[in-house]
Amino acid sequence: MSGFAVIDLETTGFAYNANDRVCEIGVVLVDADGLREHSWTTLINPQRDLGAQHIHHIDATDARLAPTFAQVVGDLTELLRGRVVAAHNATFDASFLAAEYARAGAPIALTPADALCTMRMARQYLPGVGGKLAECCGYLGISLDDAHRALADAEATAELLAHYVRVSGGPAAWEGWHAHAAGLAWPAMARSGVTPVLRGVASAGADDLRRLVRGFDASDLLPEAEAYLDLLDRVLLDRRISVNERRALADQATQLGLSPAGAARLHRMYMLRVVDAAVADALLTAQESAVIIQLAGLLDLADLEVEALLAEARARVGVGVGGAGAGGSGADGGAGLVLRSGDLVVLTGMSEARKRELTAVAEARGLVVWPSVKKGVAAVIAQDPGSGSGKARKARQYGIPVVGEGVLAG
Repeated sequence: MSGFAVIDLETTGFAYNANDRVCEIGVVLVDADGLREHSWTTLINPQRDLGAQHIHHIDATDARLAPTFAQVVGDLTELLRGRVVAAHNATFDASFLAAEYARAGAPIALTPADALCTMRMARQYLPGVGGKLAECCGYLGISLDDAHRALADAEATAELLAHYVRVSGGPAAWEGWHAHAAGLAWPAMARSGVTPVLRGVASAGADDLRRLVRGFDASDLLPEAEAYLDLLDRVLLDRRISVNERRALADQATQLGLSPAGAARLHRMYMLRVVDAAVADALLTAQESAVIIQLAGLLDLADLEVEALLAEARARVGVGVGGAGAGGSGADGGAGLVLRSGDLVVLTGMSEARKRELTAVAEARGLVVWPSVKKGVAAVIAQDPGSGSGKARKARQYGIPVVGEGVLAG
């Protein structure tokens, strides 16, 4: 018995067979005894508005930086294949999941009847308790602090399922479910290894914003242009333009003899120089991408212009335009480096939280994250490929490439 894949989806609405889309996925893998094994989550770019943001509270810029469902479908399939798919209100989640697979050109046979529903089973295992996830969790003392976040809901549902497994007498009571899951056909999808995008990417970019808007040289501009852009710098530092600030910009443009078209040209020039500053270190972080999107929106650039700016930035650091994450190959190379399933990689020069995130990404691609540098390691992945850490120095002695985090997006 391979265990369960507990899922939760946040969506733009309820019409899975019409215009609504998945905008966040959380998956928790547990074994046949209900013991937690692994988790995975990412925001999904629904390629439309986010719908009920007052419920799921997903930031539009975060979602725009996220991969599409089609970009993660291979990684998701590897997590679900052969396992019992479980959810709280499985009718909802299984229906949306099947609809998204179909849109991605990889239809699946999964129906609501094929997915284990912890809400429906509450009648059997928690008689007299309401069916809502919060009610079930409250009765059992299961923490649910971040409701309507896909991973938090999936984690709580996994604990609920573990309770069911225990009180039912153990895995033997679920053999029928496991046998059925083993017989479900899933499409043969290659894992893309796209870097997951988590909530808060955009709001975490305040320092990046201050660096980027001050990071380019305006000395070659005409005096009127330099004066206007200096005011624009100061206006944009809080990532908003108030009515009064917009009026002040218009007044200064008039005083400097700038037409609306001339001011718009300066806005585009400004954004190109923000891109210059963002890629000056040969890396493009998710926070920097968020800043580009936010500033371009404030300056009323069209969506097509925003996508062109992002494509320019990604091309200049060697990240595929379709990718969703951060980073180029870095100072020590990595361009052309292909990591294959089973390769050993070492992480260095980053926070423990970031190591956990990248470990999940690496393992989803079939890579093995090794604690120390030794012969046979395929690459050392560093936040800064110019790192002078002991691991990076030892790697260079062995001729092992030291590369940026972007290699995991390849």
